[in-house]
Amino acid sequence: MEASPNRDGSSVTLARSFIEGLREGGEAEVSELFLGDMDVRPCIGCWRCLEMREPGCVIEDDMAGVYPLLRAADVIVFATPIYWWHIAGQMKVFLDRLEGLLAGGGLNNLSGKALVLILTHLTEDPDGVWLAVRMFRSIAGWAGMRLEVVRYRSDTGHVSGSGEKLEEARRLGRSLAGWRALELTIGCPVEGCRGMFPSVDALARHMAAGAGLNHRAWRREHGLEDRGMADDELWKQIAGMLNMRVHERGRRSAPERG
Repeated sequence: MEASPNRDGSSVTLARSFIEGLREGGEAEVSELFLGDMDVRPCIGCWRCLEMREPGCVIEDDMAGVYPLLRAADVIVFATPIYWWHIAGQMKVFLDRLEGLLAGGGLNNLSGKALVLILTHLTEDPDGVWLAVRMFRSIAGWAGMRLEVVRYRSDTGHVSGSGEKLEEARRLGRSLAGWRALELTIGCPVEGCRGMFPSVDALARHMAAGAGLNHRAWRREHGLEDRGMADDELWKQIAGMLNMRVHERGRRSAPERG
């Protein structure tokens, strides 16, 4: 999913290097979507998508064809330039419409997949590119997705002049060729949450990033600070707690010797 209005922009160029890597690795099924060619209207906040049995939206536009692609995908790529301290507006409108993907299985329409984020930016402004990275750390953590990030600072020129950065994107593509969404085997213990996750670490990231009342209440009950995914501290604490519970259950269920 490419958000730049420039078809030959640095973020699109990096995305296509990533695609080259996928194909070099033997991946045959790749869908490339250019937001500038699509009719994707803003979310209207009606929440009717959550009443649907399948991913969808009451707005009749090109997202109707995107939901099935995202649901079936193993690897999802978002490529966007940074404009005015954050992701391009086209990408933000698209992200808001992902609420429609949560119908018909909720979190499990994203959990276990890989999310690749390609960002191009003019400076190293920590209030710009890092805001975007932190936002996607929270999104990927909450959704149970593996996150990979490729960044390029474009104040030295178009990325076509950086063979090293193009090879980084291509190499990541090759490494993800043939990668498939992970099996979901662990349920979230938070009351009312139906999320399923592929590992204890993925579940812990979800429980750290979850902003709902029940997730926040769970953290308070366990004496945990609401740090979210600002760093790795909180989710690693939760992973340690969850692993201890798994160990305790295993110890209690083990047959006694004697």
